[in-house]
Amino acid sequence: MKISLIGLGGCGKTSLYSVTFKGSSAQETKRLAPTIMYEVRRHPFLGLEMSLFDFGGQDQYREGYVAKPEVFNETDVLIPVVDLHDPDAFGKAKEYFQQILDLFRKNYQKPKVFLFFHKYDTEDGYQREYLDSNVASAKAMFLELFKEYNPQWSLTSIYEQEKLARVFRDILMSNYATLKGHIEKAENQLKQIKGKIIISDISGNVIVHNVEGITSGLQLRGDFREYIEACNTLRENYFMSDSAKFVAMTADKKEIELHIFKYILAVMILKGKDFDAKSMELLRVLLQDMELFADLVVSAHAEE
Repeated sequence: MKISLIGLGGCGKTSLYSVTFKGSSAQETKRLAPTIMYEVRRHPFLGLEMSLFDFGGQDQYREGYVAKPEVFNETDVLIPVVDLHDPDAFGKAKEYFQQILDLFRKNYQKPKVFLFFHKYDTEDGYQREYLDSNVASAKAMFLELFKEYNPQWSLTSIYEQEKLARVFRDILMSNYATLKGHIEKAENQLKQIKGKIIISDISGNVIVHNVEGITSGLQLRGDFREYIEACNTLRENYFMSDSAKFVAMTADKKEIELHIFKYILAVMILKGKDFDAKSMELLRVLLQDMELFADLVVSAHAEE
């Protein structure tokens, strides 16, 4: 899956990547240098590799992309980023995006489009009334520009890491559009189960969870990733099975389960003291659904 992240210089593209995929804090992104030409960042998700092309937005680089449009070949997802703190640059951004769209039309390409109206925050003293006015202007301009692509859009900010993680999760899941219902169902199920549950892929990318403080952007906290990795190594080298269940007990007698389905999906469960019969039945259904979800992902891979 190739994702092309485009926008003018300084609009926040690299910061978006760093906060979501590297777990950087918003403050840490202030030290990032401008992207030179473009950088390719690779990230596993549900057993496949995502390639994110971060295109530098300075004038000379944008001219280079137009001169050599093959850099956009095989783009599955296009993410145009609009800086809401710089409304004077909307016209320039529109002109640039129009050039990119012309390249796609010329080459008979039609990627999915996810518009980011970025820096939707009042950090650095930006006033709310100006921000909301800018959002209205940006939506009127850019949704019209991309209308033939039926774009999805989000208001984004590096200060809302959890929201960014969900936005990018849904973008990465767009290759599995028929499975979206399974994720929505799982989210509803987690609200009813009296236990802490984390559903991720085997690389530690969070799909859905109901535990506070366990994510760093899209990825699980490091200790959880290490536990899943260790169990997955046992599954592969000792059990030699594509699925396995691991059970551990904490010092205070709390049971932890880890289910690995089809070497793709990991479901970690911590049953609390109030874990009752109803929660047990809901959990049984959830695990059946997640096993089916993993089967469907594997089938989708085989069809590509």
